[in-house]
Amino acid sequence: PLFWGKELIAMRNARRSTKSLFGKRWLHTVVLAVTLGWGIAPLFAADLVEDTALAVQNGDTATMKKLLAKGIDPNTTDEKGNPLLNLAAANGDEAMVDLLLRSGASPNRRNLVGETPAMMAALKGHAKVLQRLIDAGAIVDHAGWTPLHYAALQGNLECVEVLLRAKADVNAAAPNGSTALMLAARNGHVDVVKRLLAAGADTEKLNEEGRTAVSWALEKRQTQAADLIEKARRAKGLPPTKVQLVIE
Repeated sequence: PLFWGKELIAMRNARRSTKSLFGKRWLHTVVLAVTLGWGIAPLFAADLVEDTALAVQNGDTATMKKLLAKGIDPNTTDEKGNPLLNLAAANGDEAMVDLLLRSGASPNRRNLVGETPAMMAALKGHAKVLQRLIDAGAIVDHAGWTPLHYAALQGNLECVEVLLRAKADVNAAAPNGSTALMLAARNGHVDVVKRLLAAGADTEKLNEEGRTAVSWALEKRQTQAADLIEKARRAKGLPPTKVQLVIE
């Protein structure tokens, strides 16, 4: 046995103190080295109850620096499968994002539903964090939902601008066939619709349910967005969109 008598009691008390300090969530890291009064003892992270995720959620960079110095993997995930960088990006915490990236966190690590840090930043409208992630190597075009889809869906124009400057594919299709233009139009995000049209968004694409950007906008009664797209279509010599709406 590594510890005996008073040392074992001291170690258990240290664990209790750590639990009260950091909360109840468990980390998914393999092994940490913890400095105790008599030396370095390797312990499993589950035994330490180090709530690194809570430090990230609270924007506690001082605690996070200490945890990283102790050996916490910056690519650690919380108990829900969210990488630390995803949590920081969703919070728009520029300092925490920078710390994690400088410590080796991957800008492309996904959570359990396939979301990257860049997608979380785009969804929440954190353009500066999104730019920092792109500068660190975040991929903006990939299979499935993309950061541009998320930014357009929420109407986050500044994030859309960041992504278009990074050469994001304006016509990339989501798993359901929807494009950024469709998502912005259905939610009535007029400024985003304008920007996507200026970037060359395809007005004629269909999603898996047969909707175009115009038909979806009209279905949701987003007439201003629909009018913008129709004007762009007419400028290209395309015939007016014919839709059949059911008014309940």
